[in-house]
Amino acid sequence: MNATTIRSEEVESNPEVDSNLAAVSEVEAGMTAQDSKNEPAPAHVPTLRQIFELPEKGDADPSDDRWQAMQDRISQEIKGVKWTAAMPDLIPKICDLLEIKVDDVLLTAWKKASELRTVIEKSKQTPEETTYVELAQHTINSEHKPSIDVMLKGAKLKTIALLVQLGFNLKGFVLKIKNGRIIELQAGQCEVKGTIKFSGLTIAEKKLQPIKLPFSIPITMPAPVPQPTAEPHDENEKQATELERIEL
Repeated sequence: MNATTIRSEEVESNPEVDSNLAAVSEVEAGMTAQDSKNEPAPAHVPTLRQIFELPEKGDADPSDDRWQAMQDRISQEIKGVKWTAAMPDLIPKICDLLEIKVDDVLLTAWKKASELRTVIEKSKQTPEETTYVELAQHTINSEHKPSIDVMLKGAKLKTIALLVQLGFNLKGFVLKIKNGRIIELQAGQCEVKGTIKFSGLTIAEKKLQPIKLPFSIPITMPAPVPQPTAEPHDENEKQATELERIEL
């Protein structure tokens, strides 16, 4: 049998954080985000796939006109090219691209705020101390461009690129910082909206709605804060290249 190799790679653009983030303040331990014990928090951090309510198994609803339009557009763009990956096998891979945690998106944006970088750099001077930084109410606009390269016998047949646009309204968030690193995120109120597009077609949309996050989200392997002169993406912002094979 022939094998079609699908290489998926997620590339993020620079997210934008509004100027209200300048109003960060260092607070004492215990003066953190709002107590959410009255509302049970989710056991895990939701992903973009869950926010957009994409099928967990990757099976697109055949009655959904938007997914059908995407399949038709891809079929037109690869017309005349012989390949072995059937469309039903490709859609799950597209859904897999959205397995991006919400906290990863937020942390990527926050690390680019100069005010927060200053606080984090300052924490290196007293590495044994823990600093709590309370973020003012603010918004984040984030854009992502995950893509799949469809490969056949080492040759790239097609790049399927998505445009994911997100908007967050955030209030009552606190970051726990120690020795130049963010080690914990304490979540407050979070609202999110967004769209997923392919070649100008909207294939999924999320209207502005609140989402629940765990009150405490440990950052187990935090990356150093990028410096202004550094490369635009640190290791946490790059999703590792992943090779998968489909045999038909």
